[in-house]
This record gives sequence, C-alpha cells and structure tokens, in this order.
Amino acid sequence: MINRSKLGSALQAVLSQAKVDGRLTCGLPPTVAHLERASEDVLLCVLPLTRPGDAATHIQTVLLQAFCYENYIPVIQVDSSEKLGEYCGLGSRIECPCAIITKDEERKRDPLLSPTEQELTDFYECTLEEFPRPIVELPR
Repeated sequence: MINRSKLGSALQAVLSQAKVDGRLTCGLPPTVAHLERASEDVLLCVLPLTRPGDAATHIQTVLLQAFCYENYIPVIQVDSSEKLGEYCGLGSRIECPCAIITKDEERKRDPLLSPTEQELTDFYECTLEEFPRPIVELPR
C-alpha cells in the first residue's frame, strides 16, 4: 500500500539526490533533447500542472506525456512549477515546465531502483487508470 501523503517528500528526496548525482534535467528544450538522444536512460518524468489559459504549455505537456507513455517512462504530475523549479535549483519563484531523472551509470547495467524511486514508480503504475490523474503535492 502506497502512502500518498508522503509522496511529495519522497519525490523531493529523489529530485535532490538526482541533482547531486548529475542525473536531473530541467526545462523543456534540455528534456526534449535528452529524450531524443537517450529515452531508454530516463527513469522518471515530472510535470507540473499547467495553468488554465496557457494553451502553448498545455500542448507541450500533452505531447511530452504522450512521448513518455509510448516509451514506458513513468510520469508524475506535481502541483507547482515553482516548487519544481526550486527543487531543480533554478531559484525560488522560477517555473520549471518539466524535469526528467535519468538512470545512473550503475543502473544502466543493473535495473534495481532505490526504495524511494521504486515507491514513485509503483505509485505511477497503481494510478495509471485513475482519471483525473493524481497530483503529487510537493512540500515547501
């Protein structure tokens, strides 16, 4: 059983560790470039909710989600692009439209995930059929 109330903290920890390890890519152009180059190395995609009325960002998000689904990349939606930007190291109040976490060199050979990464992957798989998709609230 997945404790949904702790998923935001779990995701924050995974993002922080990926940043330290150099496995975090933030922003649309770098994310798309990495996906074109090596989508099989992507462990997880994180997308914030789009604001109502922001059609361009919404279209980009839908296309990115579709690409991830087609390539079996788990997508976790979060409540805030500003919090995501903060966790990615972009600074406070700077929006981040998306982020991906890649596998480390060891994991490219050995597919085991950390317990926290596994928890997030399990959450994704358990909620695939939910509509609307669940949103993970990132802590401040």
